[in-house]
Amino acid sequence: MTGLKLLFTIRSNNCAKEAVMKTLMKLIGGLVALVVVLIVAGGAILGIFFDPNEYKGEIEKIALEQGGVELKIGGDIGWSVFPWLGLEINSISMRYPEKPELAQLNKAQVSVRIPALLSGQVQMSSVVVDGLKLNLVQEKDASNNWSTDAKAKPAEKTESTDSSSDGGVPITLDISNIAVTNGNLSFEDKVAGTKAKVNNLNLTTGKVADDTAFPLSLSFDAEQFAAGSNQPAMTVSSKLESSVRFNLSKQQYWMKKLDSSITIKGDATGGKALTLTLAGDITANATQQAVALENLKVTIANLALSGAVEVNGFAKPAISGAIDVAPFDLQKLLATLGQPAVETTDPSVLKAISLSTKLGGPANTVGAKELTLKLDDTTFKGNAAFNIATGGIALNLQGDAINADRYLPPAKEQPAEAQQAEESTSGERYSKEPIIPVEPLKGLNVDADLGLGKLHISKLDVQNLKLVVSAHNGLIKATKINADMYQGAIRNSATLDVRKTPVRITAKKDIKGIQIGDMLQAAADTDALTGSFSSQANITARGRSVYDIVHSLNGTTNIQMKDGEIQGIDMAQTVCQGLNTVASLGINTQEVDKSTPFANMSASTKIVNGVVTNPDLKATLDAMTLNGKGKVNLPKENLDYRLGFTIEENLFKKTCSIPNSLEGVELPVDCKGGFDTEPTKLCKPDLAAFTNVFKAQAKAKVKAKVDEKKEALKEKLGDKIGDKLGGEEGAKQLLKGLFGR
Repeated sequence: MTGLKLLFTIRSNNCAKEAVMKTLMKLIGGLVALVVVLIVAGGAILGIFFDPNEYKGEIEKIALEQGGVELKIGGDIGWSVFPWLGLEINSISMRYPEKPELAQLNKAQVSVRIPALLSGQVQMSSVVVDGLKLNLVQEKDASNNWSTDAKAKPAEKTESTDSSSDGGVPITLDISNIAVTNGNLSFEDKVAGTKAKVNNLNLTTGKVADDTAFPLSLSFDAEQFAAGSNQPAMTVSSKLESSVRFNLSKQQYWMKKLDSSITIKGDATGGKALTLTLAGDITANATQQAVALENLKVTIANLALSGAVEVNGFAKPAISGAIDVAPFDLQKLLATLGQPAVETTDPSVLKAISLSTKLGGPANTVGAKELTLKLDDTTFKGNAAFNIATGGIALNLQGDAINADRYLPPAKEQPAEAQQAEESTSGERYSKEPIIPVEPLKGLNVDADLGLGKLHISKLDVQNLKLVVSAHNGLIKATKINADMYQGAIRNSATLDVRKTPVRITAKKDIKGIQIGDMLQAAADTDALTGSFSSQANITARGRSVYDIVHSLNGTTNIQMKDGEIQGIDMAQTVCQGLNTVASLGINTQEVDKSTPFANMSASTKIVNGVVTNPDLKATLDAMTLNGKGKVNLPKENLDYRLGFTIEENLFKKTCSIPNSLEGVELPVDCKGGFDTEPTKLCKPDLAAFTNVFKAQAKAKVKAKVDEKKEALKEKLGDKIGDKLGGEEGAKQLLKGLFGR
């Protein structure tokens, strides 16, 4: 009995507790319901008895006093309290006092769910912004209409509410959708006289929630106006579609299946519409400062680029990846761009241009490694780099072979009359117009090493071309301008210094052993001249124009020509025939070998302020030597030069005989006149020298005949009077007295 009583007592107590708990829960539920009813009722009462439109004037006054902004609310203000804290406002305009209107808004609507907000979540219904018009104006005095002239008050320091720093629950975002429609933006720069507009801006999304993919769509039109024109110089139309996801707490963002396009039309495209498309997947991590573009595809006309790019570090980015440009026809691309075609001798070139490279390199550098560039049948390989901080460019590109004649424009013959008219109206021979662009050259920051195995140009074949150039802060050095051709070598260098005024130019040239005959045969299908040609030069000049350069030209040159031959003319015979009268002497003019071999030709020059002086031209020709000396005055455009032919030995007696007395005698030719003097009038024999030679020859002949007659007379008289005068000795004394011998 005692146990039963105890059990009954316990059960009775439990039932009492349950009854109490049920009563308490009902009470709490009733209180909650009461609170909800009160809030809803309060909202309803506020909505009925409180109209925010009655306070529009007060709101506008506060905006002006506290924010310095003239706010005009032309439409109604609507609002709700529970369960959505919502606001809708219509027809708003805003400006700073005494400045052009800054913005207009047709409608803005947003609401936040209060219960969710109290739990740390941002749940919003549709966010709508319709008819936004933003008008930005830059005045001629550099002022604008988007900022106030009053100094902004410093913001009061407040304690951080960042949930990540205080350990609180991070805020999550949940928006039904966002719609920005009929947006219009304009910017007018009255200083430059230009204007730009963005019209029909529309942005729509699906449900925007943290770490959840949602669709995004963006489109707009734009216009760019040139200075002083009301017609757009360029129009742009753009569209973008993508699936977007973000994680705010981790600061991670994704754009998958990005599909965008932009169409441009205007003066730059020749009035034609040009469309560029961009597709791919984008991943960004703000915490790690990393962005990756994968499955990248870019197209513009018939040009298609694909690849992947990754950027790590935003302050000093390190870029890696790979880029490929598929083969494309340059002429078709230019036609699509509205640009004229490149005129080439061979219409089949520029049809297959492609590029591929891997991206990489140190931070703050865009590096192209394993770079391959193909131009039709020619392949260039190397690497390139661009320094983002300094703007420096490093380029190493080596090619195999190219026939440049195929890429040159077709030859166009200019009528002689037109050419003469152009020359007569060209003015001074040396233009004073600057041809060296100083400022662009000062901005260069380039190191380039370019090479080509074989080059065919102007019918000439050149091998092992090399160009090494550095350009930094206005000092441009071409340390190697090299090539090999026709068994010879060219090794040149040049420096251009634009850091000071006047500009300074230096050049060094070294040419060794080029076979002129082989080169002329290839270039002009002629063997008129053969020999091994060499030349050295050291030249300096100053100035930016041709006029300045010519007038400041200084330096030295040396020229050598060995083991050569001049075809088509026998100079010794030509000189010989010029000294004789063929008809009177009965000379045989048949030429066995119509050529002029020479063992050596050399000359040196000294250049002072554009005046070229040559004291020692010498050529050892067949049976002759050629000497020359004189000056060429480039600034005054004239020359004064003397050539001398000396017959060393009479080797042409069979075809042209000359008096033995002319052997070793120099026969001069003077060349004097301006650069425009006719060649037939420019060079003439020195007749005085020729006359002296012939006078001496005639005098020698007369003397020889007189001597001959004297001897004959002596013998004749000697026989007759010798006996009467005491024999032979007496006869001699008598003749000596008569003839003075």
